[in-house]
Amino acid sequence: MTLFAPENAYFPPISCALRTEATSWLAPSVRYQTMHGTPPALSPTDVIRAFSLTPLARHDSRILNRVRLAPRILGGADFQPAAVLIGLVPRASGIQLVLTQRAEHLKHHPGQVSFPGGKREPSDEDNIATATREMWEETGIQVTREAIIGQLCPLPTVTGYYIHPVLAWVDPNYQTCLDHNEVTACFEVPLKTLCHPAHIREQSFLIYGQWHPVCAFYHQNRLIWGATAQLLRALISQLTLSHFHG
Repeated sequence: MTLFAPENAYFPPISCALRTEATSWLAPSVRYQTMHGTPPALSPTDVIRAFSLTPLARHDSRILNRVRLAPRILGGADFQPAAVLIGLVPRASGIQLVLTQRAEHLKHHPGQVSFPGGKREPSDEDNIATATREMWEETGIQVTREAIIGQLCPLPTVTGYYIHPVLAWVDPNYQTCLDHNEVTACFEVPLKTLCHPAHIREQSFLIYGQWHPVCAFYHQNRLIWGATAQLLRALISQLTLSHFHG
């Protein structure tokens, strides 16, 4: 697995152009879906090919610009390494994505939908160790190193974390044992559903004199936004680029 330094890979020059309205962040392949209807289902083979043969999809430069303008980053604060586990469950009906809902009493991001994850501990061997440990601690789902598919590009956040997204297969027969101090629910969302443009929204807001996008995914009665939505966007870009152009 190759890790990238944030100063080299994820901070393009800040654009000074202001946006007067929301624009689409969709990758070319996702725009193809918009024009041609429902996207095709992705198979486990498609997923493996996307992470073995296709270059990693970059995060939206507009999101990274917003991180660069955050007060703590401008003040020279160091990023804290963190990792999340993006779990894919291969089922007969299609690949499912494992998500959690954070507990309401948490100080940061209460009640939000997220991937299991957290900051890297000194005892963690690497980002995979952090992601799989957090998955186990929060949900009771065990993921082995043999189940790892790959990693997405790390994502810096305005709160000062440098998130390493680890992608892995999850046993369809898993049983949950939730840590209710951390999460209130663990649920699955069809990957095909998230790849459908109708479930994606984007709004822009003005901060420090520039317009910045916030993308969100809607599924049933749940809203997925923030860093989790950005990681989903990167995942979808990675998978669909490989599917249509592989």
